[in-house]
Amino acid sequence: MRTPFFVWLFLIHVRLLHAVSGQCLSDQQSLLLQLKNNLKFHPTRSKNLVTWNKTFDCCIWQGVVCEEGRVTGLNLSNKSITGGVENSSLFNLQYLKSLDLSYNNFNSKIPPKIGNLANLSVLNFSKAGFEGQIPEEISNLTRLVALDLSIQPYFIPSSLKLENPNLSMLVKNLKQLEELYLDGLDITVRGNEWCQALSSSVLNLRVLSLSNCYLSSPVDKSLLKLKSLSVIRLDGNNFSTSLPEFFVNFSNLVSLSLSTCQLNGVFPKEIFKVPTLQSLDILNNPSLQGSLPEFSKNSDLQRLVLGNTNFSGALPTSIGNLQNLSRLELSNCSFDGRLPNSMTKLTQLVHFDLSMNNFTGPIPSFNMSTNLTYIDLSHNGLTGTVPSTHWEGLHKLVYLDLRYNSLNGSLPSSLFALPSLKKIQLSYNKFSGQVPGVKHVSSSILDTLDLSSNHLEGPVPRSIFKLKSLGILSLSSNKFNGTIELVMIKELGNLTALDLSYNDLSVNVRDNDSTLSSFPKIGTLKLASCKLRRFPYLNNQSELLYLDLSDNEIDGEIPNWIWNVGYGFLLHINLSYNQLVGMQEPYSLPNLSILDLHSNQLHGRIPVPPPSASYIDFSNNSFSSSIPKVIGDGLSSAIFFSLSKNRLTGVLPDSICNASYLQVLDLSNNRLSGRIPEYLSKMTLGVLNLQRNNFSGSVPDAFQDSCALQTLAVNENSIEGQIPRSLANCKTLEVLDLGNNKMIGQFPCFLKNTSNLRVLVLRSNNFQGKIGCPNISGTWKMLQIVDLAFNNFNGNLPGRCLGTWEAMTASENKFDHLRFEFFQYYPSQFYRDTVTVTYKGLQLELVKILTLFTYIDFSGNNFHGKIPKELGQLKALHVLNLSNNVLSGKIPLSFGNMQQLESLDLSRNQLEGEIPTSIANLNFLAVLVLSYNQLYGSIPTGRQIQTFPADGFKGNKGLCGPPLPNCAGDHHVVTDTLSETPKANNEIEWNLISVEVGFIVGFGIVVGPLVFRKKWRKWYFDRLEDIAFRILPQKLLRKWLSWKTKLDG
Repeated sequence: MRTPFFVWLFLIHVRLLHAVSGQCLSDQQSLLLQLKNNLKFHPTRSKNLVTWNKTFDCCIWQGVVCEEGRVTGLNLSNKSITGGVENSSLFNLQYLKSLDLSYNNFNSKIPPKIGNLANLSVLNFSKAGFEGQIPEEISNLTRLVALDLSIQPYFIPSSLKLENPNLSMLVKNLKQLEELYLDGLDITVRGNEWCQALSSSVLNLRVLSLSNCYLSSPVDKSLLKLKSLSVIRLDGNNFSTSLPEFFVNFSNLVSLSLSTCQLNGVFPKEIFKVPTLQSLDILNNPSLQGSLPEFSKNSDLQRLVLGNTNFSGALPTSIGNLQNLSRLELSNCSFDGRLPNSMTKLTQLVHFDLSMNNFTGPIPSFNMSTNLTYIDLSHNGLTGTVPSTHWEGLHKLVYLDLRYNSLNGSLPSSLFALPSLKKIQLSYNKFSGQVPGVKHVSSSILDTLDLSSNHLEGPVPRSIFKLKSLGILSLSSNKFNGTIELVMIKELGNLTALDLSYNDLSVNVRDNDSTLSSFPKIGTLKLASCKLRRFPYLNNQSELLYLDLSDNEIDGEIPNWIWNVGYGFLLHINLSYNQLVGMQEPYSLPNLSILDLHSNQLHGRIPVPPPSASYIDFSNNSFSSSIPKVIGDGLSSAIFFSLSKNRLTGVLPDSICNASYLQVLDLSNNRLSGRIPEYLSKMTLGVLNLQRNNFSGSVPDAFQDSCALQTLAVNENSIEGQIPRSLANCKTLEVLDLGNNKMIGQFPCFLKNTSNLRVLVLRSNNFQGKIGCPNISGTWKMLQIVDLAFNNFNGNLPGRCLGTWEAMTASENKFDHLRFEFFQYYPSQFYRDTVTVTYKGLQLELVKILTLFTYIDFSGNNFHGKIPKELGQLKALHVLNLSNNVLSGKIPLSFGNMQQLESLDLSRNQLEGEIPTSIANLNFLAVLVLSYNQLYGSIPTGRQIQTFPADGFKGNKGLCGPPLPNCAGDHHVVTDTLSETPKANNEIEWNLISVEVGFIVGFGIVVGPLVFRKKWRKWYFDRLEDIAFRILPQKLLRKWLSWKTKLDG
């Protein structure tokens, strides 16, 4: 095998530095000195050139190599040369065989005189700063063996062009060429001309490097004529095709690199088995599919890089045969299964990255791979404990990332003793127990320790606060306890980020504590839920960007000095969930991006946010003024703005229309009045929540074709008029809540194209007419909450239409919420919709709407005719209320199919016939109200139906049997399915009492801590995104408890 080029270059470089053959001829020395005088270079960075003088033989000058006194090699690489080569004596050095001007900044064209150097075999102008057209004279250098004209990476605009000559003209005479590097040049050609140009001219080519050359056509089979090719680098081109299988036929292939080439299809498995292959890199081809083959024992693979592709399947046990493998990168793929134990045989591994896959099972031991410096197994489904023995002996390990798995047990103590380890990231697992102390604290170079979101407990080891190199410390969302004096961080001189939030810690801040003043490098400080009672003194923190002191016990005013923290560069401040009452005057808000003051007791004037702010939350305070007229001046960059749950009065100022980027506007639960401004319907809003105010007039009919609304909520106002027809432009609408107003008009069939609609609330208005939409099929398949109660709707219930509501026909096994993502670049920023429903006789606000919850309320209208049997197809329905109508006929037998039903109210209609026995088999039915109809016969017996109150059956003269009096002549016999006999009239209905007591106790257990313990409430809602119903339906509660048990297990 031939010597690899990089080794060859190294040997040449050594020779250029040291080799001398004969005394330098005077003309050669003179030419070199002239060259030096013409070149423009920095003396302190070009020490080699500075030493060139007549005192010494030029053949011993650094960068010069001679043969028989003649200069045959010249290396001026990386000498900070900025010009002076155009008309220099360089091109008179006729005997030059090797010329290297790489890594300079000439800022000029390549001189055509380069063609004078006819003896050149190696020419390296890579990243030398040349610009303009490559001269055709290079094609006359027929003795070239290696040519490198590469430029800077493709994201820097190319200034060197290959147009005339083009690639074909450049290489046509270079018959001896073995290595060609043109990375970054624009070689845009038609079709496969580039392949044919190479295969017809440079048949001896061994190395082909054309990365980021704007190639777009598929690789042509004609390239197979280059039988000596061992290195192929085509990264960063846009082939947009599958990889041809003929690559298997390059019998000398050592390295194949095709990263970021938009490859698709299935990767040929046989390429893995090319016996000479040492490096394979197909990184960042997300549409490329494939799986790993069985690897033979004689495989010579050293680098296997498949990250960000669509490779899938399990890792074969034979991966252990790759005993020369030093880099394995399979991140962000679709691999699954367990990690084979055979991976312990990969003793030469240096870089190991399997992050963002679906691997499961335990982590194998790495203690035999003593060369490892990098391990990333984050974002998988790995489970089990992590024994300390797995990491022993990894003295070179620098980086360890096991985040976002389900690993449990104690933290391995051996990790904290590894001498080279800089980063330990173990967050979002289930590790428990105490954190082991750090050994060899004085010599530790650990700069990142992230143990957040686990189940760790006990005190935080004092040794952590003695790690001199520590820059990032995150211990949030665990069960740590004890007291931490903020003064303890004084020894962490390199600290830039500290997060102790959401533990059971008490962080003490002394009066006028100036501890932090000596740490100007802190950029992120998170002390949420740390039982703080006063603000830490941060006035001298010059680089603080992110401050979170939420969910503490801080009272009084917000000090005005806090807005000067970070010398005015503070970007994020969160003071929510405290007991703050005001803002100390005078104050001037800095150029914040996030301003979160919600859930305090703030009053007085509403602060006008800075124009830089993108997220502003002043909700749940005690502001009682009107909204400042100039509020819009501070919303020019805003994406989220909430003033909900205050006591605001007055009208909406026109300046809000300046908020051209606003996506969420929540002004609900105030006392605002006046008309809804028309400009709100013309903005880019995704959420507009104005419910529970005093708005009057109509909803503006000015929604644009570009409408992006997902939620429109104006419930509980005094809105009049009709539903605006322009709302049909809002094709992404999911929640439409117009309930409890004075609106009129027909059922909104014109919204037929809002296919994402999930919540439709028209309750308590003056709507009228039929609700069926003729000639429309498949409308609103995703509907899950429909509330049309207390209007003047009439006619038959449209069975065909109801049967198309697919979200109610099958229960999906998931717990998700309706939410609007308004910060796609900022994680976990969602707006959660709320809606009020009537359930079990109570009005309940669903502050998180489960996609699993389904609800229909048509009560209080004038619907007549029979109940359509199609309702029985809604097998996922939880609540059905058809009461207070004029419905007739029998209760459909199909109601027995609604196995998820928990509440059924058909009272005050004209229904007749017997109660279907199938209703008694609805296991989750908790509310059944059939009163005031014309039902008759015996009430069906079952496990639950006899426990319902008798009031739910009264008003049906022909109905009898428990819980009503027995039917005449009925010798009622208790069946085995009944849990107990009916009680006499003077006996206590213990079943009913137990239901009521269970409801009250359950309500108290769930809601009580959320009301009276702020920390629990914050944790409950924001950290785990639990169910947010004030009262959960029975079926959902069971599913949730089952799901949560699995999660916690």
